[in-house]
Amino acid sequence: MISETAALARAEDAISALLPEGWTCGRREAPAGIDLALILRAPDGVTADLVVEVRGRLQPGVVAVLAERLARLAPAYPVVVAGWLSPLARASLTAAGVGYVDLTGNVDLRLSRPGLLVRMAGAARDPAPVSGTLGSLRGPGAGRAVRALVDFAPPYGVRELAKASGASAPVLSRVASLLASEALLERDAHGRFVGVGWEAVLRRWTADYRFGGSERGVSYLDPRGPAAFLRKLGTLEGPWAATGTLGVPSGVAVAPVTLATVYVPSPERAARELGLVPVERGANVLLVGTSDVEELSRSAPGPDGVVRCAPSQVAADLLTGPGRGTAEGEALIEWMRANESTWRRKP
Repeated sequence: MISETAALARAEDAISALLPEGWTCGRREAPAGIDLALILRAPDGVTADLVVEVRGRLQPGVVAVLAERLARLAPAYPVVVAGWLSPLARASLTAAGVGYVDLTGNVDLRLSRPGLLVRMAGAARDPAPVSGTLGSLRGPGAGRAVRALVDFAPPYGVRELAKASGASAPVLSRVASLLASEALLERDAHGRFVGVGWEAVLRRWTADYRFGGSERGVSYLDPRGPAAFLRKLGTLEGPWAATGTLGVPSGVAVAPVTLATVYVPSPERAARELGLVPVERGANVLLVGTSDVEELSRSAPGPDGVVRCAPSQVAADLLTGPGRGTAEGEALIEWMRANESTWRRKP
């Protein structure tokens, strides 16, 4: 355990190290309830007061309360110094007008007088997660829980959602605790989910999730092109569902399909049925093997006959997959905002 004195000294050193040449940093008397107060002096003699909150970790859900408390000390500039700050915590601090420095190198300090702007990127993931707590949304179990929270509109309880979605109730509970600590969902006094920020939850998932195409996908060529492949796809035996560009609802895609990406139980067997040729370059089909029915759950055929994964799965794959998928993922999320009643259901 690090002592309070050492923690304050480390916070002061961290801020001092970020200052441009000719700037100085020194302590001043801290107001009641404030961990550390500093005075910065620019080379021209202009000064700025800082009030610093020192934390080991900071949950996004407490940012609003913290910012309100520090704002009472205006015009002093509020800054949080922490061991590590999650992407959501950093975004919340910036939106609240609070600067931050974490000891992995994530920094955002902004002063108008004297003028100062320091922005740096450090660790995107917690280098020392707390033992015994869920700190990541990686893995199929967490993915199923996230998809359930996104795909189903509250209110509902854990057991009700588990029954409707097929997700594990214990995993749902752990994932919900993590998301609640980051202010991404809300529960009532009885523990039921009454508010789920589906877009924020989806984006939080993609911070940990990675599209499995590079590990489970096999590249193929349909010599007659993507259009011919789509005509044959409907004849495929067994479950399948499209993701990537092909998985975007008709009329939403921002570019034509040049690589048709489809989840199937066995890429090799599907390729034989569809007459595809395995290739290392120039592929126009990517078959992704899946033994996880969740990736296919809540998929549905479109008017063109293509069975598409649920929008939440397609969006996650686009936002984390290779190529131009990020732009298409953002377009899909915009469609999801405008058509929530179309794709989001009651349990």
